[in-house]
Amino acid sequence: MKHYDKVTPDGTRDLLFDECVSREEVVSRLTAMFRSRGYRQVITPAIEFYDVFGSSAAHFPQENMYKLSDTHGRLMVVRPDCTIPIARLVATRLTGMPMPLRLYYCENVYRVEHTMRGKPSEIYQTGVELIGSNSLRSDLEIVELAASGLSDINGESFRIELCHIGYFKALIDSLDAGADTKEAIRQCIEQKNYPALSDLLAPFGDSRAAAALGYLPRLFGGEEVFGKAYELFSENGALECLDYLHGLYEDLRQLGLEDRVIIDLGLVNQAEYYTGLIFRGYFDGIGEPVLSGGRYDNLLGEFGAPLSATGFAVNIDPAAQVVGEPDPQTPDILVFSDERHLPEAVNYIKSLTENGLVAENCVYDDFDAAADYARRRGIRQLHVVDDAIEVVDVETLKGEGAR
Repeated sequence: MKHYDKVTPDGTRDLLFDECVSREEVVSRLTAMFRSRGYRQVITPAIEFYDVFGSSAAHFPQENMYKLSDTHGRLMVVRPDCTIPIARLVATRLTGMPMPLRLYYCENVYRVEHTMRGKPSEIYQTGVELIGSNSLRSDLEIVELAASGLSDINGESFRIELCHIGYFKALIDSLDAGADTKEAIRQCIEQKNYPALSDLLAPFGDSRAAAALGYLPRLFGGEEVFGKAYELFSENGALECLDYLHGLYEDLRQLGLEDRVIIDLGLVNQAEYYTGLIFRGYFDGIGEPVLSGGRYDNLLGEFGAPLSATGFAVNIDPAAQVVGEPDPQTPDILVFSDERHLPEAVNYIKSLTENGLVAENCVYDDFDAAADYARRRGIRQLHVVDDAIEVVDVETLKGEGAR
């Protein structure tokens, strides 16, 4: 029988030292900004009843969730998403609070990855939810907050792609096609699979909606995208969606984000989850999105609280790749003493740390062993606590005199 006591499960990994520092640096920058904008932290359980996600099967199929049972035999899942539990929380405990609610979180999500080797199953996210407003103001706030967060992490080396899912829905709803065909078309657009998309749309002949769907993956760029999109299709609510997105784009341009924001009307992932604006954030040199979000006005209604909402999540580990090498975590001083002076040594360490230094207590009884440890750890100074304090230069082992 094979044992798995020395490896981590598929899709998970151990994090060491500098990786932990970089991760916490990203979280610290983001959460400080969230709090400065009026967002308050919430924490939901890592384990939820399966029913919490049962109505979201289109977004999180049960085969993609880690499942277990409680002591009563009830089906549980390890949280695959942060937004849905927060919707549950708001609908059950926060409906009496003044709206809108501004919430943020820092939590792991867990998703079973069947096909993509190397893709993590354990994902650490920090994100925000703005609940109780369906205005342009709230969408502008969320996108600008996302841009500010990416900028705080990596300066100007980022981009945000914007879409309004309503434009795609106006097109797809104009086709006389079954649900399976519509989903296949959506997948081809998302994957930019032009040959397969062309084959799927061929039976619809000269339909304007079909022609627009065939062109949708190419509707990517700046201001010029709107002109082409208006020309291709403006019926069945498409015009209103384009007008809304265009107005948001203009506001973002006035905020100085024109070079950072790109329109991508082919961004049609999770079309049933989102109801309006969708966006993704990227860093230069990172091939996957580090941020994703959008408007989801129907989700809270599934929990009995019909409230509009918008938000985004940042995947921390890919974002942490761009923060640069953290400062070495080497203590400034190793403090050594004999057993008789141990209390004095502890108090001395406290005095050093109060002055902003990093001081480590030596656990060796022998001075030579202490010096060897300091040398191997790269600690430059060894402070010997006796009736007086002696400062020793570890590299030369020459005392600098008593203090």
